Amino acid sequence: MSQTVPMKRISAKKKEETVLRLLQGENINDISRELKISVPEIESWKNRFLIAAREGLKTRGKDPVEKELEIAKKTIGELTMELNLHKKKRTGSKIEKGIGKTGYFGSCRLKIC
Repeated sequence: MSQTVPMKRISAKKKEETVLRLLQGENINDISRELKISVPEIESWKNRFLIAAREGLKTRGKDPVEKELEIAKKTIGELTMELNLHKKKRTGSKIEKGIGKTGYFGSCRLKIC
């Protein structure tokens, strides 16, 4: 009867140290035996590490002018919505009373400004 070893959580710091050891030339099989972690798992850490490093090295982000323009557009949109809400509150919906055919009961019409 075989027992399964519960997976232990490994910190990001420990994974980073492991990947750096690999990048410095240590043998992946030796590291795997030492840490009791499978070679495919360590390779997956290395691949994710390298992808994140590549993304971190990209120097071209959004143009600062484009960022400011996005912020300005968002602000204009929010202010426009707020202005419209204030206009609706100020004018509200008004009910005008008119005279019905009989003149006895008033009819109501809803006027939205």
